[in-house]
Amino acid sequence: MNELPTLQRNALRKIFDRPQFTPEEVAALGYRRLQQAEGIGAKGLSAITAWLAAHGLQLPLPTPPAGGPSVVPRKTRRTIEMAVRLLRTHGYEVQPKAGPAIQAKGR
Repeated sequence: MNELPTLQRNALRKIFDRPQFTPEEVAALGYRRLQQAEGIGAKGLSAITAWLAAHGLQLPLPTPPAGGPSVVPRKTRRTIEMAVRLLRTHGYEVQPKAGPAIQAKGR
């Protein structure tokens, strides 16, 4: 467990409510649970994933919802629409990419 950075080790100790845990226990938590844990951000998830890989384990990414990637929460969709409007106001041309993502091009 020495390879795991202190911040991630301490965050996992809080999750398990004990000082010792195994890589198998961490992998069993799953990506979403680790992602939601206090003290574990994107960099921490990367460190934990690398630590698990060093122990021969994987932390598979969560499967997208049944509706597919096109299902965007209303609040997120509204935020995107406001951002697109702001970009257009400042002279940017916004075109949809080959999928649900939005790409901005300067003029």
